[in-house]
Amino acid sequence: MKRFSPKPLYVLASGGTGGHLFPALSLCRKLKNHGRQVHLITDQRSQNFIHLKEFDKVYIRTMHHNAPLIGRFMLYLSIVWQLFYCYFLYRKLRPTVVIGFGGYPSIPPILAAQLRGIPTVLHEQNALLGKANRILAKRAYRVATSFENVEKAPDHTTLTGNPVRPELLVLKDQPYQAPSLQDHFNILVIGGSQGAKIFSQIIPQALVSLPLNLQKRLKVVQQCRPEFLSQTKVVYRQSFLDVELTPFIEDMATQYRQAHLVIARSGASTIAELALVRRPAILVPYAASIEADQSYNAAPMAKAEAAWVFKESDFTPENLSTLLQNLMTNPDKLTAASLAMQQFSRPNATEKLANTVADVIGDLLT
Repeated sequence: MKRFSPKPLYVLASGGTGGHLFPALSLCRKLKNHGRQVHLITDQRSQNFIHLKEFDKVYIRTMHHNAPLIGRFMLYLSIVWQLFYCYFLYRKLRPTVVIGFGGYPSIPPILAAQLRGIPTVLHEQNALLGKANRILAKRAYRVATSFENVEKAPDHTTLTGNPVRPELLVLKDQPYQAPSLQDHFNILVIGGSQGAKIFSQIIPQALVSLPLNLQKRLKVVQQCRPEFLSQTKVVYRQSFLDVELTPFIEDMATQYRQAHLVIARSGASTIAELALVRRPAILVPYAASIEADQSYNAAPMAKAEAAWVFKESDFTPENLSTLLQNLMTNPDKLTAASLAMQQFSRPNATEKLANTVADVIGDLLT
């Protein structure tokens, strides 16, 4: 394909949640480091995303996607309206390529580009091709995936991995050291909005039921939404545990570095981070996630014995306590899980994604 101008315009289209926006941001940074123009089209949920200013220009469009029936009608109406908006916006912008990161808000920008004959590339974060990307994949030049085998993916895919936060890349070569039977045992609990409630209910009960000798070894850092802090503290006061509860973790690199075991959901970004830092994990896929995509993400980790996976219905204090006792008294199992986790690490995901996109338009990132 022929070369374009020395400074092509890349338009990124993304849903307004962090799982879609962070890979888009990583690609933006890489492209701008090479002197490229990068615009973003997203929805109103992105307004609290502090990194929007890093894009050359941002178009925030209102998308209605509330359920049930009236919400679905408003969603379709929004998609049609935004399709017309993007179609005529591109007549002015003349983008060189448009890249979609999933979510319904990415449909109009990508579809408008395809109707105008502008090359499109899709990035799929999960192990199951999302609904939006399934709609758009057939006419896309390339689909970049984060997992080696993605359900419902087309043939024209390229494995790039899922870009992670740059501050975590310093951990990619640091070895994992499982604690001995006398060492402190550090557990990191991360769940965000989707994990906070069930984790606040189950994990404290499991930990306070551990034998006292194991409780005294534990150091726990647990992400916990503000509305659950009080009730979670009450349970932990019944124990000898050293616990830090926090609504937000500022320095994730330090927490990952210190953790011997992570308890988390299995969202795409979490999986990519765990693989990069090679931390053994207990994963609890979010049961209400669309099409059970988190279960698809966790499945290869469980198969490779890199993580222990619970269904929400099986994630009980008794089952968790039993597993923790097993792991805390068998450090070799943690070491083996860390080694197995390494096969999923994609530290060059941002670079591979950037090169995949640039190759579609014949742009050499030099």
